[in-house]
Amino acid sequence: MARESSALLQQLCLHAQTFTSFVSIEPPNALLLEIKGSVKLFGSLQRLHAEMDACWRQLALQAFSATAPSTLGALWLARAGDPLQIENVEALPGHLAKVPIACTAWDDELLQTLRAIGVTRLGELMRLPRAGLARRLHPAVVQELHPAVVQELDIALARQPAPRRAFVPRERFRERCDFETEIEHVAYLEKALEPLIERCAQFLLKRQAGVQALQLRLRHRSVPPTRVQLGLASITSERRRLSDVLCQKLWRLELKAPVRGMELISGPLRGLSASSLDAFAGLNRAGSRDSAPQLVERLRARLGEEAVYGVCLNPEHRPEAAWRRVHDLRLTAAPKIEEGVIDQDMPRPIWLLNEPLPLTKPELLQGPERIESGWWDGKGVARDYYVARQQGEGQDGPSPSQGGIRLWVFQERHSKRWYVHGVFA
Repeated sequence: MARESSALLQQLCLHAQTFTSFVSIEPPNALLLEIKGSVKLFGSLQRLHAEMDACWRQLALQAFSATAPSTLGALWLARAGDPLQIENVEALPGHLAKVPIACTAWDDELLQTLRAIGVTRLGELMRLPRAGLARRLHPAVVQELHPAVVQELDIALARQPAPRRAFVPRERFRERCDFETEIEHVAYLEKALEPLIERCAQFLLKRQAGVQALQLRLRHRSVPPTRVQLGLASITSERRRLSDVLCQKLWRLELKAPVRGMELISGPLRGLSASSLDAFAGLNRAGSRDSAPQLVERLRARLGEEAVYGVCLNPEHRPEAAWRRVHDLRLTAAPKIEEGVIDQDMPRPIWLLNEPLPLTKPELLQGPERIESGWWDGKGVARDYYVARQQGEGQDGPSPSQGGIRLWVFQERHSKRWYVHGVFA
Protein backbone atom coordinates (compact mmCIF):
# COMPACT_ATOMS: atom_id res chain seq x y z
CA MET A 1 0.00 0.00 0.00
CA ALA A 2 2.85 2.39 0.85
CA ARG A 3 4.48 1.65 -2.50
CA GLU A 4 1.24 2.40 -4.37
CA SER A 5 0.84 5.67 -2.44
CA SER A 6 4.41 6.70 -3.28
CA ALA A 7 3.89 5.91 -6.98
CA LEU A 8 0.65 7.94 -7.00
CA LEU A 9 2.36 10.94 -5.39
CA GLN A 10 5.12 10.81 -8.00
CA GLN A 11 2.52 10.81 -10.76
CA LEU A 12 0.76 13.77 -9.14
CA CYS A 13 4.10 15.61 -8.96
CA LEU A 14 4.25 15.55 -12.76
CA HIS A 15 0.83 17.26 -12.90
CA ALA A 16 1.82 19.73 -10.17
CA GLN A 17 4.91 20.74 -12.13
CA THR A 18 2.64 22.42 -14.67
CA PHE A 19 2.07 25.10 -11.99
CA THR A 20 5.56 25.35 -10.46
CA SER A 21 8.96 23.80 -11.01
CA PHE A 22 9.50 23.24 -7.28
CA VAL A 23 7.36 20.38 -5.95
CA SER A 24 8.16 18.36 -2.85
CA ILE A 25 6.60 15.12 -1.58
CA GLU A 26 5.39 14.93 2.01
CA PRO A 27 4.59 11.26 2.78
CA PRO A 28 2.18 9.66 3.04
CA ASN A 29 -0.39 11.76 1.16
CA ALA A 30 0.65 15.39 0.58
CA LEU A 31 2.47 17.59 -1.92
CA LEU A 32 4.14 20.91 -1.11
CA LEU A 33 4.39 23.46 -3.93
CA GLU A 34 6.49 26.61 -3.97
CA ILE A 35 4.19 28.97 -5.89
CA LYS A 36 5.52 32.45 -5.15
CA GLY A 37 7.18 32.64 -8.54
CA SER A 38 4.06 31.37 -10.33
CA VAL A 39 1.50 33.85 -8.97
CA LYS A 40 2.47 36.58 -11.43
CA LEU A 41 2.44 34.09 -14.31
CA PHE A 42 -1.18 33.07 -13.56
CA GLY A 43 -2.32 36.60 -12.77
CA SER A 44 -3.37 36.15 -9.14
CA LEU A 45 -3.18 33.70 -6.27
CA GLN A 46 -6.91 33.02 -6.54
CA ARG A 47 -6.66 32.09 -10.22
CA LEU A 48 -3.68 29.81 -9.52
CA HIS A 49 -5.64 28.04 -6.78
CA ALA A 50 -8.61 27.62 -9.10
CA GLU A 51 -6.39 26.07 -11.81
CA MET A 52 -4.87 23.62 -9.34
CA ASP A 53 -8.25 22.63 -7.90
CA ALA A 54 -9.56 22.06 -11.43
CA CYS A 55 -6.58 19.79 -12.12
CA TRP A 56 -7.30 17.64 -9.06
CA ARG A 57 -10.99 17.42 -9.98
CA GLN A 58 -10.09 16.34 -13.49
CA LEU A 59 -8.01 13.54 -11.95
CA ALA A 60 -11.00 12.54 -9.79
CA LEU A 61 -9.09 13.30 -6.58
CA GLN A 62 -10.48 14.76 -3.41
CA ALA A 63 -7.78 17.22 -2.40
CA PHE A 64 -7.55 19.92 0.28
CA SER A 65 -5.23 22.83 -0.41
CA ALA A 66 -4.07 25.86 1.53
CA THR A 67 -1.52 28.62 1.00
CA ALA A 68 0.74 30.09 3.67
CA PRO A 69 4.13 31.83 3.95
CA SER A 70 5.61 28.57 5.34
CA THR A 71 5.47 25.04 3.93
CA LEU A 72 4.63 23.43 7.26
CA GLY A 73 1.97 26.03 8.03
CA ALA A 74 0.27 25.41 4.68
CA LEU A 75 0.46 21.64 5.26
CA TRP A 76 -1.19 21.84 8.69
CA LEU A 77 -3.92 24.14 7.37
CA ALA A 78 -4.61 21.76 4.46
CA ARG A 79 -4.83 18.79 6.84
CA ALA A 80 -7.35 20.74 8.87
CA GLY A 81 -9.46 21.11 5.72
CA ASP A 82 -9.22 24.91 5.87
CA PRO A 83 -8.80 26.24 2.27
CA LEU A 84 -7.11 29.46 3.34
CA GLN A 85 -4.91 31.66 1.19
CA ILE A 86 -2.64 33.51 3.62
CA GLU A 87 -0.15 35.91 2.06
CA ASN A 88 1.06 37.92 5.11
CA VAL A 89 3.28 36.41 7.78
CA GLU A 90 1.56 38.53 10.44
CA ALA A 91 -1.75 36.75 9.85
CA LEU A 92 -0.25 33.26 10.05
CA PRO A 93 -0.21 32.72 13.89
CA GLY A 94 -3.88 33.64 14.23
CA HIS A 95 -4.99 31.09 11.65
CA LEU A 96 -2.67 28.34 12.89
CA ALA A 97 -3.95 28.82 16.43
CA LYS A 98 -7.28 27.22 15.38
CA VAL A 99 -5.67 24.09 13.92
CA PRO A 100 -6.08 20.85 15.98
CA ILE A 101 -2.79 19.39 17.19
CA ALA A 102 -3.62 16.10 15.41
CA CYS A 103 -2.92 17.87 12.08
CA THR A 104 0.78 18.02 12.99
CA ALA A 105 1.07 14.21 12.67
CA TRP A 106 3.29 14.14 15.75
CA ASP A 107 3.95 11.00 17.75
CA ASP A 108 0.81 9.50 19.39
CA GLU A 109 2.45 9.52 22.83
CA LEU A 110 3.23 13.22 22.52
CA LEU A 111 -0.30 14.05 21.35
CA GLN A 112 -1.81 12.13 24.28
CA THR A 113 0.48 13.97 26.70
CA LEU A 114 -0.54 17.34 25.23
CA ARG A 115 -4.24 16.49 25.47
CA ALA A 116 -3.74 15.40 29.09
CA ILE A 117 -2.55 18.91 30.00
CA GLY A 118 -5.46 20.51 28.14
CA VAL A 119 -3.76 21.31 24.80
CA THR A 120 -6.00 20.40 21.85
CA ARG A 121 -5.16 23.21 19.39
CA LEU A 122 -1.93 24.82 18.25
CA GLY A 123 -2.90 28.17 19.77
CA GLU A 124 -2.98 26.66 23.25
CA LEU A 125 0.43 25.12 22.64
CA MET A 126 1.94 28.35 21.30
CA ARG A 127 0.79 30.27 24.41
CA LEU A 128 2.81 27.98 26.68
CA PRO A 129 6.32 29.25 27.59
CA ARG A 130 8.97 27.04 26.08
CA ALA A 131 10.57 26.32 29.45
CA GLY A 132 7.14 25.51 30.89
CA LEU A 133 6.40 23.23 27.95
CA ALA A 134 9.53 21.25 28.74
CA ARG A 135 8.54 20.88 32.42
CA ARG A 136 4.97 19.79 31.69
CA LEU A 137 5.84 17.04 29.21
CA HIS A 138 7.02 13.59 30.31
CA PRO A 139 10.86 13.52 30.64
CA ALA A 140 11.25 10.64 28.16
CA VAL A 141 9.06 12.47 25.66
CA VAL A 142 10.85 15.77 26.21
CA GLN A 143 14.27 14.29 25.63
CA GLU A 144 13.42 12.96 22.18
CA LEU A 145 10.53 15.06 20.90
CA HIS A 146 10.52 18.46 22.62
CA PRO A 147 13.34 19.96 20.47
CA ALA A 148 11.56 18.76 17.31
CA VAL A 149 8.24 20.22 18.48
CA VAL A 150 9.74 23.64 19.14
CA GLN A 151 11.59 23.58 15.82
CA GLU A 152 8.48 22.61 13.86
CA LEU A 153 6.48 25.38 15.52
CA ASP A 154 9.13 27.91 14.45
CA ILE A 155 9.09 26.52 10.90
CA ALA A 156 5.28 26.63 10.73
CA LEU A 157 5.28 30.24 11.94
CA ALA A 158 7.92 31.16 9.30
CA ARG A 159 10.45 32.05 12.00
CA GLN A 160 12.95 29.47 10.74
CA PRO A 161 13.74 28.36 7.19
CA ALA A 162 13.09 24.76 6.19
CA PRO A 163 14.80 23.81 2.89
CA ARG A 164 13.21 20.85 1.14
CA ARG A 165 14.32 18.48 -1.57
CA ALA A 166 12.52 19.10 -4.85
CA PHE A 167 10.99 16.23 -6.77
CA VAL A 168 13.02 15.40 -9.88
CA PRO A 169 11.24 13.20 -12.44
CA ARG A 170 13.10 10.23 -13.85
CA GLU A 171 14.31 11.44 -17.21
CA ARG A 172 14.63 9.31 -20.31
CA PHE A 173 15.82 10.09 -23.79
CA ARG A 174 13.00 9.66 -26.28
CA GLU A 175 13.07 10.91 -29.83
CA ARG A 176 11.44 9.79 -33.06
CA CYS A 177 12.33 10.23 -36.67
CA ASP A 178 9.94 9.95 -39.65
CA PHE A 179 11.27 9.07 -43.10
CA GLU A 180 10.28 10.79 -46.32
CA THR A 181 10.34 7.43 -48.09
CA GLU A 182 10.01 3.95 -46.64
CA ILE A 183 13.24 2.08 -45.95
CA GLU A 184 13.48 -1.56 -46.93
CA HIS A 185 17.15 -2.36 -46.19
CA VAL A 186 18.92 -2.52 -42.83
CA ALA A 187 21.97 -0.70 -44.23
CA TYR A 188 19.90 2.45 -44.77
CA LEU A 189 18.38 2.11 -41.30
CA GLU A 190 21.84 2.17 -39.78
CA LYS A 191 22.61 5.43 -41.57
CA ALA A 192 19.31 6.97 -40.47
CA LEU A 193 19.94 5.92 -36.88
CA GLU A 194 23.25 7.81 -36.52
CA PRO A 195 21.69 11.26 -35.78
CA LEU A 196 19.43 9.76 -33.10
CA ILE A 197 22.38 8.08 -31.39
CA GLU A 198 24.37 11.31 -31.54
CA ARG A 199 21.55 13.28 -29.91
CA CYS A 200 21.11 10.56 -27.27
CA ALA A 201 24.82 10.74 -26.41
CA GLN A 202 24.63 14.55 -26.15
CA PHE A 203 21.52 14.26 -23.96
CA LEU A 204 23.38 11.94 -21.58
CA LEU A 205 26.54 14.03 -21.59
CA LYS A 206 24.70 17.20 -20.54
CA ARG A 207 23.21 15.36 -17.56
CA GLN A 208 26.42 13.53 -16.61
CA ALA A 209 24.42 10.31 -16.82
CA GLY A 210 24.50 7.01 -18.63
CA VAL A 211 22.13 4.19 -19.55
CA GLN A 212 22.26 0.41 -19.48
CA ALA A 213 19.26 -0.26 -21.72
CA LEU A 214 17.87 1.08 -24.98
CA GLN A 215 14.85 0.28 -27.10
CA LEU A 216 14.51 0.95 -30.82
CA ARG A 217 11.00 0.94 -32.28
CA LEU A 218 10.60 0.60 -36.04
CA ARG A 219 7.19 1.72 -37.34
CA HIS A 220 5.59 0.08 -40.38
CA ARG A 221 2.58 1.00 -42.47
CA SER A 222 0.29 -1.98 -41.87
CA VAL A 223 1.96 -4.24 -39.28
CA PRO A 224 2.73 -3.71 -35.59
CA PRO A 225 6.01 -1.95 -34.72
CA THR A 226 9.21 -3.94 -34.49
CA ARG A 227 10.89 -3.57 -31.09
CA VAL A 228 14.64 -4.06 -30.75
CA GLN A 229 15.72 -4.38 -27.11
CA LEU A 230 19.31 -3.60 -26.22
CA GLY A 231 21.09 -4.35 -22.95
CA LEU A 232 24.53 -2.95 -22.17
CA ALA A 233 27.12 -4.67 -20.01
CA SER A 234 27.78 -1.48 -18.01
CA ILE A 235 26.47 2.06 -17.68
CA THR A 236 27.67 4.25 -20.53
CA SER A 237 27.04 7.47 -22.42
CA GLU A 238 29.60 6.83 -25.19
CA ARG A 239 28.20 7.32 -28.67
CA ARG A 240 30.53 4.69 -30.11
CA ARG A 241 29.34 1.96 -27.78
CA LEU A 242 25.66 2.79 -28.30
CA SER A 243 26.11 2.86 -32.06
CA ASP A 244 28.18 -0.32 -32.17
CA VAL A 245 25.70 -2.51 -30.31
CA LEU A 246 22.61 -1.08 -32.03
CA CYS A 247 24.15 -1.69 -35.44
CA GLN A 248 25.08 -5.25 -34.47
CA LYS A 249 21.44 -5.82 -33.51
CA LEU A 250 20.18 -4.30 -36.75
CA TRP A 251 22.37 -6.52 -38.92
CA ARG A 252 20.76 -9.60 -37.34
CA LEU A 253 17.27 -8.20 -37.89
CA GLU A 254 14.95 -9.36 -40.66
CA LEU A 255 12.53 -6.59 -41.57
CA LYS A 256 8.97 -7.86 -41.77
CA ALA A 257 7.86 -4.75 -43.69
CA PRO A 258 9.28 -1.45 -44.97
CA VAL A 259 10.02 1.05 -42.20
CA ARG A 260 8.23 4.43 -42.12
CA GLY A 261 9.97 5.82 -39.06
CA MET A 262 11.89 4.94 -35.92
CA GLU A 263 11.93 5.92 -32.26
CA LEU A 264 14.86 5.57 -29.84
CA ILE A 265 13.98 5.26 -26.13
CA SER A 266 16.51 5.01 -23.35
CA GLY A 267 16.20 3.14 -20.09
CA PRO A 268 16.34 5.00 -16.76
CA LEU A 269 19.20 7.47 -16.47
CA ARG A 270 21.90 6.49 -13.99
CA GLY A 271 24.68 8.49 -12.45
CA LEU A 272 27.94 8.33 -14.38
CA SER A 273 31.13 8.34 -12.32
CA ALA A 274 34.76 8.16 -13.30
CA SER A 275 34.89 4.52 -12.22
CA SER A 276 32.16 3.71 -14.75
CA LEU A 277 34.47 4.88 -17.51
CA ASP A 278 37.77 3.22 -16.65
CA ALA A 279 37.04 0.37 -14.23
CA PHE A 280 37.97 -2.23 -16.87
CA ALA A 281 40.86 -0.38 -18.48
CA GLY A 282 43.27 -2.90 -16.99
CA LEU A 283 41.51 -5.75 -18.80
CA ASN A 284 42.11 -4.32 -22.28
CA ARG A 285 44.70 -5.83 -24.52
CA ALA A 286 47.60 -3.65 -25.50
CA GLY A 287 46.63 -1.44 -28.40
CA SER A 288 43.00 -2.56 -28.31
CA ARG A 289 40.24 0.02 -28.62
CA ASP A 290 37.56 -2.26 -27.19
CA SER A 291 36.88 -2.73 -23.49
CA ALA A 292 35.61 -5.87 -21.82
CA PRO A 293 32.02 -4.52 -21.59
CA GLN A 294 32.09 -3.76 -25.32
CA LEU A 295 33.17 -7.32 -26.06
CA VAL A 296 30.26 -8.66 -23.99
CA GLU A 297 27.82 -6.32 -25.75
CA ARG A 298 29.03 -7.41 -29.19
CA LEU A 299 28.73 -11.08 -28.31
CA ARG A 300 25.22 -10.58 -26.94
CA ALA A 301 24.19 -8.60 -30.00
CA ARG A 302 25.41 -11.37 -32.31
CA LEU A 303 24.57 -14.48 -30.27
CA GLY A 304 21.59 -13.31 -28.23
CA GLU A 305 21.10 -11.88 -24.75
CA GLU A 306 20.92 -15.30 -23.10
CA ALA A 307 24.01 -16.72 -24.80
CA VAL A 308 26.49 -14.65 -22.76
CA TYR A 309 26.13 -14.77 -19.01
CA GLY A 310 28.00 -14.72 -15.75
CA VAL A 311 28.26 -17.36 -13.06
CA CYS A 312 27.28 -16.91 -9.42
CA LEU A 313 28.14 -19.35 -6.65
CA ASN A 314 25.47 -21.00 -4.48
CA PRO A 315 26.09 -22.39 -0.99
CA GLU A 316 25.41 -25.98 -2.05
CA HIS A 317 27.43 -29.25 -1.82
CA ARG A 318 26.00 -30.82 -4.98
CA PRO A 319 28.30 -29.67 -7.83
CA GLU A 320 25.49 -29.20 -10.38
CA ALA A 321 23.60 -26.93 -7.92
CA ALA A 322 26.61 -25.00 -6.60
CA TRP A 323 26.37 -22.32 -9.30
CA ARG A 324 23.76 -20.48 -11.36
CA ARG A 325 23.69 -18.27 -14.41
CA VAL A 326 23.27 -14.52 -13.99
CA HIS A 327 22.75 -11.89 -16.67
CA ASP A 328 24.77 -9.25 -14.84
CA LEU A 329 28.46 -9.66 -15.63
CA ARG A 330 30.93 -8.30 -13.10
CA LEU A 331 34.07 -8.03 -15.20
CA THR A 332 36.83 -7.73 -12.64
CA ALA A 333 40.26 -9.21 -12.45
CA ALA A 334 40.44 -12.63 -10.82
CA PRO A 335 41.27 -12.43 -7.12
CA LYS A 336 44.70 -13.57 -6.04
CA ILE A 337 44.55 -16.95 -4.33
CA GLU A 338 46.99 -17.42 -1.50
CA GLU A 339 48.99 -20.59 -1.17
CA GLY A 340 47.34 -23.22 0.95
CA VAL A 341 43.80 -22.02 0.24
CA ILE A 342 43.14 -24.71 -2.38
CA ASP A 343 43.27 -28.30 -1.20
CA GLN A 344 45.59 -29.90 -3.74
CA ASP A 345 44.85 -33.37 -2.33
CA MET A 346 41.45 -33.43 -4.07
CA PRO A 347 41.10 -30.70 -6.74
CA ARG A 348 37.92 -29.93 -8.64
CA PRO A 349 37.64 -29.03 -12.33
CA ILE A 350 36.33 -25.75 -13.74
CA TRP A 351 34.50 -27.47 -16.62
CA LEU A 352 31.42 -29.44 -15.55
CA LEU A 353 29.23 -31.32 -18.01
CA ASN A 354 25.59 -30.29 -18.27
CA GLU A 355 24.61 -33.82 -17.29
CA PRO A 356 26.87 -36.61 -15.91
CA LEU A 357 27.63 -39.22 -18.60
CA PRO A 358 27.86 -42.98 -18.00
CA LEU A 359 31.40 -44.33 -17.91
CA THR A 360 33.13 -47.70 -17.67
CA LYS A 361 35.36 -48.01 -14.65
CA PRO A 362 38.24 -45.57 -15.27
CA GLU A 363 41.83 -45.50 -14.06
CA LEU A 364 41.58 -43.78 -10.67
CA LEU A 365 44.28 -41.34 -9.55
CA GLN A 366 42.90 -39.61 -6.46
CA GLY A 367 39.94 -39.93 -4.13
CA PRO A 368 37.43 -40.57 -2.89
CA GLU A 369 35.58 -37.41 -1.87
CA ARG A 370 32.14 -38.30 -0.59
CA ILE A 371 29.20 -35.96 -1.33
CA GLU A 372 25.87 -36.92 0.19
CA SER A 373 23.29 -34.13 0.16
CA GLY A 374 19.88 -32.97 -1.07
CA TRP A 375 17.70 -35.54 0.71
CA TRP A 376 15.30 -32.76 1.77
CA ASP A 377 14.27 -31.63 -1.74
CA GLY A 378 13.81 -35.00 -3.46
CA LYS A 379 17.02 -34.62 -5.50
CA GLY A 380 19.39 -36.29 -3.08
CA VAL A 381 22.78 -37.60 -4.18
CA ALA A 382 25.17 -40.12 -2.60
CA ARG A 383 28.39 -40.14 -4.58
CA ASP A 384 32.08 -40.89 -4.21
CA TYR A 385 34.14 -38.56 -6.44
CA TYR A 386 37.58 -39.39 -7.87
CA VAL A 387 40.16 -37.86 -10.18
CA ALA A 388 40.68 -40.32 -13.05
CA ARG A 389 42.69 -40.59 -16.25
CA GLN A 390 41.52 -41.33 -19.75
CA GLN A 391 44.19 -41.81 -22.40
CA GLY A 392 44.08 -39.15 -25.16
CA GLU A 393 43.90 -40.41 -28.74
CA GLY A 394 46.22 -38.85 -31.31
CA GLN A 395 47.02 -39.76 -34.91
CA ASP A 396 49.28 -42.57 -33.72
CA GLY A 397 47.13 -43.77 -30.81
CA PRO A 398 47.31 -42.77 -27.14
CA SER A 399 49.47 -39.81 -26.17
CA PRO A 400 51.41 -40.93 -23.05
CA SER A 401 53.53 -37.78 -23.13
CA GLN A 402 50.49 -35.75 -22.09
CA GLY A 403 49.49 -38.28 -19.44
CA GLY A 404 45.97 -38.63 -20.88
CA ILE A 405 42.86 -36.55 -20.07
CA ARG A 406 42.12 -35.99 -16.40
CA LEU A 407 38.45 -36.46 -15.53
CA TRP A 408 36.33 -35.84 -12.47
CA VAL A 409 34.26 -38.98 -12.03
CA PHE A 410 31.98 -40.41 -9.38
CA GLN A 411 30.44 -43.72 -8.42
CA GLU A 412 26.83 -43.86 -7.28
CA ARG A 413 26.93 -45.46 -3.86
CA HIS A 414 23.63 -47.29 -4.34
CA SER A 415 23.81 -48.44 -7.98
CA LYS A 416 27.65 -48.70 -8.07
CA ARG A 417 27.58 -47.14 -11.57
CA TRP A 418 30.33 -44.81 -12.78
CA TYR A 419 29.78 -41.37 -14.34
CA VAL A 420 32.02 -38.59 -15.61
CA HIS A 421 30.99 -35.14 -14.31
CA GLY A 422 33.86 -32.81 -15.22
CA VAL A 423 37.05 -32.40 -17.21
CA PHE A 424 40.29 -30.83 -15.99
CA ALA A 425 42.07 -28.33 -18.25
